[in-house]
Amino acid sequence: MIFMLDKRIYDYTIFPNNSPQKFDECCKKIEKEFSDLHKNKLLIDVDGSLIQTYKYNGKDIDVYDDYDVGAVYVKSEIDLDNLFK
Repeated sequence: MIFMLDKRIYDYTIFPNNSPQKFDECCKKIEKEFSDLHKNKLLIDVDGSLIQTYKYNGKDIDVYDDYDVGAVYVKSEIDLDNLFK
């Protein structure tokens, strides 16, 4: 028997270029919205990309300032349309 879990991922492009300022603003907006948010250690990739990961009620919220992609974006298991649409 195979069980499939519906794990929906929401994607939000915050800024179409790299921007540490937009990355910080995005992280602060998420931190302000969710009071019981668990913030993990900031990850810095070898190319200088920044990745901030959060956990909220067992679900992931990841914020990227990705130099390979060339954008600031969010991938989340939580619908964040009220923050980013």
